[in-house]
Amino acid sequence: MIQLQVDFSLLNKYFGISLNKIPQYANKDIEEIMELEAQQGNTKAANYEKILSDPDKIIEIFKLSNPENKLIILQNMSEGDLDDLLPFLKNEQLSLGLNFFTDEKLLTMCQGLPVEEIVGMIFEKFNLFDVLSLMEDDNMNDFLMQPDVERKYAQKYFESLDEQTLKNIMVYSFGVEFKDKDYRENIEHLENLNDREYKRFMLSLERENKMNLINGIVEQEEDLLLLFEPSDLIAPMTLLMKQDKVKMMKNLDPEFLIPMIQELPIDLTQIVLTQIDPMEFAKVLVKDFKDILPSVVLFSTKTN
Repeated sequence: MIQLQVDFSLLNKYFGISLNKIPQYANKDIEEIMELEAQQGNTKAANYEKILSDPDKIIEIFKLSNPENKLIILQNMSEGDLDDLLPFLKNEQLSLGLNFFTDEKLLTMCQGLPVEEIVGMIFEKFNLFDVLSLMEDDNMNDFLMQPDVERKYAQKYFESLDEQTLKNIMVYSFGVEFKDKDYRENIEHLENLNDREYKRFMLSLERENKMNLINGIVEQEEDLLLLFEPSDLIAPMTLLMKQDKVKMMKNLDPEFLIPMIQELPIDLTQIVLTQIDPMEFAKVLVKDFKDILPSVVLFSTKTN
């Protein structure tokens, strides 16, 4: 039984039903009322289905601007029906549903996103150093050993360093004899290393210098961010409060937000959907749920 708060004055306006008849129609559904009225010669009531095909009138009669009324109707829809309505919500409306999940669940869902989506989301708020500062050394090493991380990117980075910074790195990795070498000699030494030696050199860097190297490489080729593990990319999110996590996620494409909301229990999905625009909802009801509105039971005697 679908019981809605209905403005009965609109029954008079659209169906010519006298207000003094309202009490006798309480607890009857629209279809029953219209049949009774049609039997009494009410031609407007006889054509009630035409009225119920007009979204503007449906919004008025069934008060679809009222979230409670929308919720009651949504509670009479199947899970599949609710899924079909989710695309009518805007990103911000969808993201409000994420508040029903735990912090851990939010992180798990983010980790399951395509890496491209994770990168787009994370780097709206964080920078690469935020990610690298939380990354294990082994994972940074794995990145540097990826075939796509070509030697030319690293070499260009080292060539961009000032002489003293480069010298400090060379002394740390190759010994004190490099203390007296100039910038050109250090660069030539790196150029003359074979690939295995060059990789060993990159892995030998101190953590801070390794982070700077990776940042310098990625600045040359941003697509290399896609080589990072999702768990490493989302690590900075663990430092945020849940509301800030949700705020970050609201710009995700609906293609990814909708499946997240579909993981909610059906009663919570219904609550999320009460945000649907009344006109959009009315159009959907007219198009796909013609059987729902005639079965609405009138239980209010409100006539204003």
